Amino acid sequence: PEPPPQPGVLTVAGEAGGAVLGGLQPWSRYRLQVLVFNGRGAGPPSAEIRFHTPEGGETPWRDPPRGTGRPRK
Repeated sequence: PEPPPQPGVLTVAGEAGGAVLGGLQPWSRYRLQVLVFNGRGAGPPSAEIRFHTPEGGETPWRDPPRGTGRPRK
């Protein structure tokens, strides 16, 4: 049996060699834990992995706001 899908949960088949997390926002901090789930239930969670995303990411380009054209003092 498979666990029900939940927000913030990525379910990966047992034979998969890895997974890619999508939808991460630039300049954001995340915490990740891995949990094994099989016919006997859920195993204990892994140690928490903390990471952050860099400024770039997949953010679409936008023109910078236009100023008055006068230099600032």
